[in-house]
Amino acid sequence: MQQKTRQMVWSAVLCCLTFLTTSCDDEDDFSAHWDCSAIPTSMQCAACHPRQFEQWANSDHAWAARLPKQALDGVAFHQKTSHAHGEALLFSDQESGNYLVRPVAGQQSLPIVTAIGRSPLVQYTVPGKRGAQQVLSSAWDPSAQQWFDIFEDDNRLRKEGVAERTAGDWGHWTGRGMTWNSQCASCHMTGYRKRYDRHADAYRSSFKEPGVTCIQCHPAAAAPDSVDGCLAERTRRKLTPRQISANCASCHARADVFDDLFCAGDKFENHFRLELPVAPSVFYANGMQRDEVFVETGFRLSRMGTAGVTCLDCHDPHSGDTILPWEDNSLCLRCHATGKEINGKRAPLSEGAPAGTCDRHSIGGRCVECHMPPSNFMARDSRRDHSLNIPDPVLSTELGIPNACTMCHTDMNDSWAAGVLAHALPHQIVEERRPRIRAIHAAMHGHAKATDLLQALQNEPVPAWRATLLEHLSRCPTSQAIQQAARRAAAEPDALVRTAAASIPGNHVLPMLLDPIRAVRQAAAWCLLTRCPELLRGTSAIKELRSAAEFRSDQPSGTMQLATLALAAGRADEAESLYRRAIQLDPASPVPYMDYAVLLARQNRLTEALHQLLTCTAKSPKNAEAQYRLALVLIELRQYPAAHTVLNRALEIDPQHPGALRARTSLTPLLSPQTP
Repeated sequence: MQQKTRQMVWSAVLCCLTFLTTSCDDEDDFSAHWDCSAIPTSMQCAACHPRQFEQWANSDHAWAARLPKQALDGVAFHQKTSHAHGEALLFSDQESGNYLVRPVAGQQSLPIVTAIGRSPLVQYTVPGKRGAQQVLSSAWDPSAQQWFDIFEDDNRLRKEGVAERTAGDWGHWTGRGMTWNSQCASCHMTGYRKRYDRHADAYRSSFKEPGVTCIQCHPAAAAPDSVDGCLAERTRRKLTPRQISANCASCHARADVFDDLFCAGDKFENHFRLELPVAPSVFYANGMQRDEVFVETGFRLSRMGTAGVTCLDCHDPHSGDTILPWEDNSLCLRCHATGKEINGKRAPLSEGAPAGTCDRHSIGGRCVECHMPPSNFMARDSRRDHSLNIPDPVLSTELGIPNACTMCHTDMNDSWAAGVLAHALPHQIVEERRPRIRAIHAAMHGHAKATDLLQALQNEPVPAWRATLLEHLSRCPTSQAIQQAARRAAAEPDALVRTAAASIPGNHVLPMLLDPIRAVRQAAAWCLLTRCPELLRGTSAIKELRSAAEFRSDQPSGTMQLATLALAAGRADEAESLYRRAIQLDPASPVPYMDYAVLLARQNRLTEALHQLLTCTAKSPKNAEAQYRLALVLIELRQYPAAHTVLNRALEIDPQHPGALRARTSLTPLLSPQTP
């Protein structure tokens, strides 16, 4: 048997060497974009799986990261200039084959380390400090043959009063928001480990292969299999569609990350906490993408995702292409024209767009144009929404939520679209979703009504939406009804729902520290930490919290979590140092200033707290919560007229801010008659 295995292995190696020599010599070959020697393990996969390997090698995954190369990058670096964040960058090449970028106003030229992506844009990294790499915000558009700023949409924000990104800001290309090690590498490199040392503020990052290669989805064993000579780890070869989708989600999801140890076959929620439609800057209240969210949340919110449809039902796992054309609706109609059942649920029958909805041009009959409208991210990267919503122009008029009709027909308005759809769609289809969307929209904007959220929760069949409603309820004043809903949710099989339930204080939380899913345990631990920290001291729960916070400590969020943990342990000096560090990492964000001010106020250092909040409101003048916190400190200092003025300012920004409304009412008896 051993002799046969050795023969199989040597045969595979010889095939691989033949493949190497025939596929890496030609600059026009599919593997010309990377050095084949850089992916030694995955190249061996090609010997036994040439068709899958070739499909992969032409995919975006294969192009996720590479070294700069003359055939691909020479034009971009031939004495070109780009403008980004108010500064000019000069791109140049050298006879040695190196590529350089230099701020025109500066002196130091930086070498290009890595190229990321291929279409519709290519980004490049340069060396940062202490092992970091920084991603340039100037990107190359291969189609238009020009450099552009991926944040050029900031021009719109600047008109709304948002300051331009400058050196020192978190989102500037020199800041932590553009650090490759923490923001990009885990999804663009195979077997990546961040290895950040907080005390040295340094990275010792490593990876097995550049790009997303075979062994990212088919983890390699320490040695070839003794039976068939395969390099893939035997226990992870035959994954279920759900497990494969979780593997996709490990990169195609916007989520809080606990570690970088996820491996194909693992449960997603043991390494990530998925972001749900809570922040209005990230999602619309109907689940449509607003910011860059990478599709997983939207799909989980959809009826298809709930029914058990997975990534593999639409996408080839090696090429990434759809398994059937979407342009002629073949992909959608394979289920929706046949009534195909998935997990016992029959797909609703459809023959395409209802008559009269959109016959102005050929794309009007495409399912994706109405149910997966595209949005641009990184200025030029068009990505389709995966929440699979039904367009509802009525809610566009009422709540400002986009709809596919006027996203495409930009020359028409929402009233026109509502009139068209009123005659084409059954009223019940859209009406049944509206109470939930209205309740979430109100909660997103600080006007949550627990009764509306609870009513929507009671009627909601989709687990991800139940989890979303519970997250919003966790921000409401607790009540017996909310407690009962949380207790019921704590027993649900869906981990997303249990995670959200663990965020609502109550007797159900303590047992959830023993939940088999890490995201649930972490949510329960954070909930208890701020109320009963003594219950967690010395427990494995607190160790898990600290481990995840340390992993993210190169970013402001992780640093602030460490500050919270330090406070719970009675280490106020350490917490203060960490808050200062968070402000240093992101001086434009109001959150670290506000939390640091709370710490100072609790220590009766009111003048210092006032200074932090004055700085905060100067940097974020349109943040109602910051104005409210400033007013509270002014009240503590008995500067009542000034506090009244600031509260009025907060209510001008957010007329329904509950804290500001209560504070202004309480303050009125303390004001002198002369106060306006």
